Amino acid sequence: MINYLYNSRDIAAYFKWAGVSSHQEKEYLHYIFMIGSEILAKPLTKEYETFETAVYRDLYYLWSEGFENEFSDIATIAPKGSVSLICDQDFICLESYMKLLALHLIFSRNLPYVHVNFNGLMLPLGLKGEFTDYERNVAVACETLHLVTRDVFGKPFDLNLGIPDEVLCLSLEPSFRQSLSAHDDFRKRFIKHAASRLAELKLTSKAIHDKEEKKKERSLKRKLAREKAAQAQKGKRKTEKKETKTKG
Repeated sequence: MINYLYNSRDIAAYFKWAGVSSHQEKEYLHYIFMIGSEILAKPLTKEYETFETAVYRDLYYLWSEGFENEFSDIATIAPKGSVSLICDQDFICLESYMKLLALHLIFSRNLPYVHVNFNGLMLPLGLKGEFTDYERNVAVACETLHLVTRDVFGKPFDLNLGIPDEVLCLSLEPSFRQSLSAHDDFRKRFIKHAASRLAELKLTSKAIHDKEEKKKERSLKRKLAREKAAQAQKGKRKTEKKETKTKG
């Protein structure tokens, strides 16, 4: 079996397909690079900067080709003339789609499975050919990408027996998922970062609030002082006026 390793185009396509926000991209990149040789093509595991540059270059390429979100044409992921590595050449779009699903399960550590209706995928993916060839390619893709299928009752389903006319639960192989669990869940860092950022915002907000309150307090004191001075001046003028009348 081919030990397929993902490249920068696969990661970039997942970012677009899953709608990863720009402020989260670096966390995803650090996580996938940390896993390293277990999942990335070897040339991308040598230096993080090289890997990051390659992914952002492919993000721009996909954007220029019109692949912007989950509703974009899967056929635009693989460049024209690309050679499929897992599936038959006629099923390269299936290969691209299966890699997106596999990466989604890899990045979403707490997601046990995704529901997939393989029976209805040929038309949306624009696949042509015999259905038997399609079934064989689905089975090969799952095996290569460390994916297993179960029926709605949780029982293992062997895709080599054919694709059923029902929804299947697609998940990572237990052993492969276990190998990933040795690495820190980057989503926990999201939570910690968000909590830290929230604490910073609270402190900043409190400092701004205290500053504004002190400013209001000083303004009120100046206002009271002006009013007091005005009253004193007014009283002084009244006194002087009364004294003038008395003298007169």
